[in-house]
Amino acid sequence: MFVKTSFTLIILFTIAQIQITHQNCSSINEKIQRSIIRGNYQNVLNQNQGNLISSKNVIWFGGSIVGNFLRNAIYKVDGEIGFLFCSIGYSLKVDLLQKYELNTVKIWLWDGDYRFYNIKVFIKLGNTETKIYDSNQAQSIVTIKFPNQLVQSLRIYNTAGNTKEGGLQVIKVEAYYKFQ
Repeated sequence: MFVKTSFTLIILFTIAQIQITHQNCSSINEKIQRSIIRGNYQNVLNQNQGNLISSKNVIWFGGSIVGNFLRNAIYKVDGEIGFLFCSIGYSLKVDLLQKYELNTVKIWLWDGDYRFYNIKVFIKLGNTETKIYDSNQAQSIVTIKFPNQLVQSLRIYNTAGNTKEGGLQVIKVEAYYKFQ
């Protein structure tokens, strides 16, 4: 009788361990998948991610690759190099290589003097574009927080230039999932 009870307990304990192990593996896999869709909690807008600046015929790279706002290199910025430019009524758009769950966008605007930019920022998934920022007082580094959302592309629209001229000059753009 004792052997039968012990054997039954061992079998029940083994089954419980298998279930716990399976639940732990499922939980770990879910966390890994969530981390991947969130870009591993890092900036998903960089030149090593395979993203594409998809605006055409409307932008100017100040200083060729030095003007790419997806770069990770040290920034050399002056009035002629180190930023991406577009005119009033045009946009700077980046298509992501995959869909990411994001909630924060950070834009570094050219700030070599005292100026304010008139911009709107949109995120897009499929055919749905959502405005996440609209300001005529954007200056220097703008951090935009929005509800967690899957994103395929980001668009910065030059509404009315800036207080010095009609251009929109963007030095760097970052997008990531931030714990809040």
